[in-house]
Order: sequence, then structure tokens, then C-alpha cells
Amino acid sequence: MSKLKVIEHTCDICVVGGGLAGCMAAIRAGELNERVILVDKSNPERSGCTATGTDHIWAYFPEVQKAEGVSLDDLVEDHVQNLAKGLINRDIIDYIAATSYDRILDLERFGMKMRYDDSTLPGNFRLQYQLHNCRNTLHFDGRDVKRVLTEQVRKRGVIVAGRVMINDLLVHDGQIAGAVGYGTRDGHLHVFRAKAVIMAAGRPNRLYKTYSGLVFNTRMPPALTGDGKAAMFRAGVELINMEFVSIPGRWSSKNLVRGGGLPGGSYQPCGIGLNGHDEVIRPRNHEMGPWQGPSTPFGTDKTFMGELKAGRGPIYADMSWGSEEDQAYMHWAIANEGSGSSFHHLNREYDIDFRKHKIELWPLEPEHSAAAAGGPIVDGQCRTSLPGLFAAGDEAGGIPQSVVPGALTMGYLAGESAAEFACQMTHTPQGGNFDALMAFCSQINSRKHGDPWQEAQSFIHNVMSDYNIAYRSGTMARRGFDSLSYLKQNMRLTAANPHEMTHCLEMRNLIECGEIIFRSTIERRESRYRIFTRLDYPERDDANWFCFLGQRLDGDRVVFEKHKP
Repeated sequence: MSKLKVIEHTCDICVVGGGLAGCMAAIRAGELNERVILVDKSNPERSGCTATGTDHIWAYFPEVQKAEGVSLDDLVEDHVQNLAKGLINRDIIDYIAATSYDRILDLERFGMKMRYDDSTLPGNFRLQYQLHNCRNTLHFDGRDVKRVLTEQVRKRGVIVAGRVMINDLLVHDGQIAGAVGYGTRDGHLHVFRAKAVIMAAGRPNRLYKTYSGLVFNTRMPPALTGDGKAAMFRAGVELINMEFVSIPGRWSSKNLVRGGGLPGGSYQPCGIGLNGHDEVIRPRNHEMGPWQGPSTPFGTDKTFMGELKAGRGPIYADMSWGSEEDQAYMHWAIANEGSGSSFHHLNREYDIDFRKHKIELWPLEPEHSAAAAGGPIVDGQCRTSLPGLFAAGDEAGGIPQSVVPGALTMGYLAGESAAEFACQMTHTPQGGNFDALMAFCSQINSRKHGDPWQEAQSFIHNVMSDYNIAYRSGTMARRGFDSLSYLKQNMRLTAANPHEMTHCLEMRNLIECGEIIFRSTIERRESRYRIFTRLDYPERDDANWFCFLGQRLDGDRVVFEKHKP
């Protein structure tokens, strides 16, 4: 490969990541500032968790919830107690609940269809039960939400720098000075000098083995490799909750992995869950009711995993039920949810008919997202611990199950906060270095022979899956940490082109995220619901560990700090 070339860019606000949160941050920042750059690892028209669509978003719909006797405070308390188990950033969840409806109206103004004549509810919204104990999840035509938002980004004069993977942050005199990334197509280093930076690069996928054995067969985009979290940690930003993990992440159609809440969610009102004896685990319900103990979210006292372990597998989704109208609704919802169009296409190609064929389900790989919510600690304005740096959506820590409304609302808020910060700056900082990134890339460029990135990926998969899931303990975490440290010190990666170099840089970030996770696992000496289990500390310890566990780099030393929610 040719010698690295450095290309300089200057702006007031640099938004890193072009998913929902990043696009909304760029839209709002672009309304308030004329010098905004959105940097995306891919093309923001089809990047992030909603790259191929989303069919649902929760919010507080005043005309509906008030009529049903549910106040905004009731919804927030439901989220805090039942979804977050009390461990949540109250300022941010209050903001999300109070403003998510406004962001839905924004999507409607941008041209997205949000209302339907067949609805009998005020506002003609198609609302379902999903996360909360009230009917507040909107089903809508969201397949092309990213295309619509990217168009709005460009309409506001925001410069879109696509195919650039941000790897490190620039810090000067204790505050943000910009970001530096690698061009995944041109092979150059791109330096973005900025007064303020908004991080919205998403979650760390590809840490664990996939059940199909295919590296990129993940529920969420495999290009999300914790790049933002790794860059922030290296810059000294405090990260919280990185030890938390969703186990299993989700259940999905076996082999053809996708989202959609099968057999609930997008598969309402037709889907039911069955075990291997055709016994119903999750019954059909046109409007999936709220989860009220002792039953599970699947509607009975049985769980998919419990049935598998009891020898009553396989587990199936049966979508053969319902009227033609019900079937049409289900097919519409699936088409708008992530990978749904591809799912329909492949089913047609292989003559799979929901009326005739059951779909086998299987648990997905663990995820550090949704219920887990690890990332930089932020205040009520999306400010991180580093002045001038902001975070939104899945990038931010401490807001479990904020999902789509969290991305839209926090992106909007981060855009406002960053614009206000940049306005107070008299000049764009010129300091900060990226020597470590330059050295990493140069070493790879100089090697004619070495290790392909796939071997490092396999090593990471084995370490994280073996030491951080079923047999997690302090000693296992130490062994896992030592294993990743060995890999970091001894791997000799090589790349023949920018595409392979991009994957090598992903390995650097996945190792960083894995080490962060293992450190936090060792430090938190308890178990906490389903998101964190240590076999050597099986009990929950609220007296000592009802907190966000923060971790930051101070020189060569890692510092931990507890934060009460």
C-alpha cells in the first residue's frame, strides 16, 4: 500500500456517525451553525442500526395516553422501574419521554408517513404495546428513514464526509480539538479540526461468536465495532456500564438473522411462539398486552430458553394465523423493519410462505446495547466528561432501552448543545496528535507478510464468548483481559488495500472495547438482573453497586468511579 497521506478539514461542529442520532444531531446543528461536517464510516443513507428501516418508535402521545389515564410522569416511572430497574440517567429519560413526540412530528414534516386512515385512535396513529405498560409504540412506514434524514442533513448545508472511519479524538489543553479517521476507500488519514464534536458511532458489535458461525451475520450492522467508544476511552473520556450485556441479545430466525421482535413486534398480529410439541409459549394477540408478572413478555410462564433447556425444542414462530387483513398488516410492518425487505425477498426466492411454514428461532449473540446501555457518562445536555465532546443515541451510556426515540431526541439535544458550545469558542483548536494511529497504520503498511484481520477477529470472538458469558467470574475476566492484551501486543496485522486496513482498525477498537468490558467485569463484584452475572458474586448488592461504574484512562493508569443515578 502507498504511504499515508494526511488530509485536513476544518469545521465548527464535527458529528461522528450517520445513524439516527448522528443525522438528527447534524440536522439540528446545521440549523444553528453554518460549519458542520457529518463523518460516516459508510453512506449515511443506509448506515447505522436503522440502515434498512425501522417500523416502530415509542413516545408519549398526549391525546391517547391521557385518555387512558397515563401521565407523562407515569410513562417515565414505568421506564425507570420496569425497564431500567432504577439504574438510569433521569435527566435524559425525562427529556426523551417529553420530546420524542416532537421528533415524530419532525419525521412527518420531513415527508414520512406516520398516520393511517384505518386507525381509530386520536391522530390516526397505529399504536401497539411493546416496552411499556401502555399503548405507546407507533408502527409507521420507516424503511427509508435514513434516506429521508440524510436528505434533510444536506438541505441544511452540512458537509457529508462518507467512507471515513473515525478512530481517535484530538485533545488540546484539556478539551476536544477534533477527530481523526481513516478513509475506507481512499486510504488516507482525514483530520477534522473542530470546536465541538458529537459522538454517535453506536454500539460494539462483532465481539462475540455468531450462532451461525458467519462473522457478519449479526442482528445489527456488523460495521458497528465500538469505534467511538474506543476512541473516547483513549482520549480519557469516562465510560460507564460497559460490563453490562444483553444475554441472549435477541431471538431471531435461525440462519437468516434479522430484527423485528419475532414472533411479536413486527410480526403482530399473526405471530405466535411454539415449542417442539406445538405448545404455545407466546400467544397471538392483536395488541400485545403489557408485561405483568409472574408471566413473561412472551405471554405465558414459559420462556424460549426455558423450553430449549427442558428438552421441548426446537422453538418456532408460527405466523399462519389471522385474517387476510392481519396478514397484510404483518407483511407491511416486516417490510419496514430492519432487513425486512430482504427477509421477504429471500422467503419468496425459497418458496417460504408464512401461512404454510413455521420459522425456527434461535438466540442471537450477546449485545452491549438496549438494556445494557454502556458508553460515556453524559449530563442532561449530552455533555461527556471531556469539554466540547457530546454523545447521543447508542453511543451514550446510562439510558437503557432508549432505542429509536433516544437516538432522535438525544441527537437533537446534542446538536443544540454542541452549537451553543461552538458559539462560545473564539477559534478552532489546532492541537492534539494522532501519533498512535499513524504508527498503527504505518506498521501495517510496511509489512509484506503478516496476520490477516480474520485471525484476530476469530481470536476476539473466542475470548469474549469463552470468558465473558456463561462462565463469567473475576478470574475468568482476568484471563480474558490477559488474552486480549496478548493479542494486542503480538498480532502482526497486514493489509493489501484500504478495505483490509479498515478491518485491521476495527480489530484495534474491538480489542479496546473488550479490555474495557473485562476491567469493569472484574471491578463490579455482584450480579444484577439479566444484564450482569458473576458466578463468584451471584447476589445483587444494591448497598455497594447500585450505581454507574465509570472507567477512564488517566495517563497510563485506569481509574474507576461510582456514580449514583
